[in-house]
Order: sequence, then C-alpha cells, then structure tokens
Amino acid sequence: MDLVDEPLNLANLPQVVDFFRAANPFAQKTWGWDTGRFVDWHWGVVSVAEMSDRGWESEHCSVYREGTAIRAVHVAEYRGRDVALITRSEDPDAVAYCLDRLLADRSGSNLEIRLEFSTTAEWLRGVCTAAQLVEEPNTGCEWEFDLEGQFDVHTVPDGFTIEYPTDDRDLEGIAECIVQAFGGKGDVLESLRRLEANPMFEPELQVFARAPSGQIAAYCRGTVDRVNGVCGIDPVCTHPEFQSMGLGAAVVHTCFANQRALGGRRCYIGSAPEPAPGTFLYRSLGPVGVSVSCTWTSAGA
Repeated sequence: MDLVDEPLNLANLPQVVDFFRAANPFAQKTWGWDTGRFVDWHWGVVSVAEMSDRGWESEHCSVYREGTAIRAVHVAEYRGRDVALITRSEDPDAVAYCLDRLLADRSGSNLEIRLEFSTTAEWLRGVCTAAQLVEEPNTGCEWEFDLEGQFDVHTVPDGFTIEYPTDDRDLEGIAECIVQAFGGKGDVLESLRRLEANPMFEPELQVFARAPSGQIAAYCRGTVDRVNGVCGIDPVCTHPEFQSMGLGAAVVHTCFANQRALGGRRCYIGSAPEPAPGTFLYRSLGPVGVSVSCTWTSAGA
C-alpha cells in the first residue's frame, strides 16, 4: 500500500469534515468520533492550543489519501498521545499503514501511542497485535440513544430553570461548573468562547440548569450532523453542590429534544467504565445500546 499523507490544515479541512460526515455512524461506533466532535475539537481545543503553539494541529494530525480521495484521517489529542485512525469502513490495511507510520515517527521518543476503540471492532485487534501494542480492557463506555423514539421529559426542582447561554457571564458560570465537576482549570472558558465559531454551532444545544441563586448548576453541550443524523453530547456535568437533584437528566433530555428537532436520529455519550458515577445517569436515560471500549498502548514508551 502506498498512501500519500499530508498535514491537516485549513485548505483540506472542508474535505476532512465531509470525510467524517461520510464515515458516520461507523466512525462513531468504532472510535467514538463523529462530525460534531471533530469540528468542536478543531474550533475549540485546537484553536486554544494554537494561540501558544502555532501549527499544533498540522503537527499532530494527518490526512491519508489514495489518489485524490481521503482513505484515513489520523487525529491526535492530549499532545499527540491519544490517537484515532478514522476510516469510512472496516479497513485494516489503511489502519496498519497509518499506525506503522506513527510508530516509526515516534521511535526513540517518550511519546506513547494510545488507541481507544470499541471492543466490537474485532478487526482492529489483529492490527494492534501485529504492531505489538498492549491491550488494557474495559477503559470506557459509549451510550447510544434513539432520538426518534419516546423518552421521558425530566423537570427540575422549584426555583430552577433550564436555559441557554446568552452572554459571556453565562459562559463564565458554565466554565466554573465544568471545573468544579471535573477538577482542574485549563482553558475551559476560552474553549467555550471559541466553540461558537464552529460552523455547525447550534445555540440550543448548549443547555444549562440555573439555581435560584443564579449559579449554574448543571450543563451539557450537544452536536448534530444534520446530514447523517449522528449526534453527540460532551460534556455532561453537575456542580457538586447540586448533585442528585435530577438536573443532569433534565439538561440531557432537553438537549435530546433539541437534537431531534434539528434532524438528529442517534445520540452518543461517552463515559468512564461502569460503575463510574455518570454511568448511572446514562443508564437511567434508556439507552438502546452500550458498547465497551479498550485501549491499546505502544509498549516501551
């Protein structure tokens, strides 16, 4: 096989977005990546990273072509450690080729390669084994919800309201909710600001619950690809002061309804392995399926 690779850049970005659209729902079910996640990643996390490190995306992401057609896309996160090798369908030859290139490029460095994918993608196990990667089982879950079916509407306690961000003060409150729920700081607020430049941005898919005090108590952000109906929600969080009040379920169900109104048919939410706290929420929402993921890591990194 002789694929030609090129860095991901603004010139080929529209083609890459179309590639993700055509690859779904396969890519979502295999790697946990859909069009919405990709464009959020590009316009949010990457744009923040490139403020201090120009060219970060081009350095860590590649487009692999066969002729003029894109056959695979390599997306790296967390300074290039966590990698997804997106294909349109089961394509072990393309993944093996891309993985060999990545391993060769990182030979002698301390930067490991971590590939996380669904355990249902048995065709990838042989590729990873041949590349001498080491498996860690049960590293996450992917919850699938049918937006065309019936689901309950969750209400919020008296005094709480379901709203959508209208100004920077709301984004500041959302950033604080995310930090309190997950820990750490980072560039949460700046990422939220930049996500609104995403061409697939849908204001009604940013949903939060406001407490009577005015504090933002829970939040989720959704995406929708109106072409293929594949949706995602990430993150879902509740401020520690307001947990066990049904607020997480309320914001997610509101987002489900809005995704459906925009043409969404299936929604996917990723989580840590069961019995992580978030898994109780997602199971209570009535998923039509849940897949378990495994992680394969380059040895000796």
